[in-house]
Amino acid sequence: YEQMNEFEKYFGRVVIEYHQKNRNVVNLANTVIGRCKVLQILEDTYDVYNIFPGYEKVNISWKEMQNCLNKEVWKTALENQKGIYLITDKSNGKMYVGSASGENMIYGRWSTYIKNGHGDNEELRKKGFSYIKDNFCYSILDIYKSTTPDPIIQDRERWWKITLQSSNKKYGYNGN
Repeated sequence: YEQMNEFEKYFGRVVIEYHQKNRNVVNLANTVIGRCKVLQILEDTYDVYNIFPGYEKVNISWKEMQNCLNKEVWKTALENQKGIYLITDKSNGKMYVGSASGENMIYGRWSTYIKNGHGDNEELRKKGFSYIKDNFCYSILDIYKSTTPDPIIQDRERWWKITLQSSNKKYGYNGN
C-alpha cells in the first residue's frame, strides 16, 4: 500500500464493510477495493476503550484501566454497580480480592488504584507503583445492584477470598 498524506485526517475513522468471497489468505487491495463500502466516517479516531465489553468480560491491565476509566461509557457502567473484583499479578499468579460498595462503587474503588496503585492495601503497597503498573490485571468476579446491602457484598468477598485462597501469602495479597 501507499500512504497518502492528504487522507491522514481519515486514519482510524473510516468504517468499511467488506465480504470475503474466496478463501485466499492474502488479498491485495487492488483486487478487493471494488467490494468495499464505506459505512461511516467516525467523528473521532476509533478507540476500543469507547466500548464497555460487559462486566463478565472485563480483564484489563493497569495501563488499560487508566484509559478505560477516562471513558464515559466505562465510568457509567462501573459507578452504578457494587461488586467483587480480582487483581491478578501476572508475574507470579498471586491474587487480591476486593469489594466495591462505597461512593461511585467499582469506578470509585478502581480510581484509587489509578492514583496510587495499592488502594491503601499494605501488601500491594509493598510491591511499588511501578511494579503494579507493569504487572497487575483487573477483572470483575461479581456485580450487584447499587441497592444491595453492604453485608451481602462483604460476605461474598469473604467467600471469594476463601475460594481463591488469596489470604494465603503463598497465593495472594489479601492480609485478612
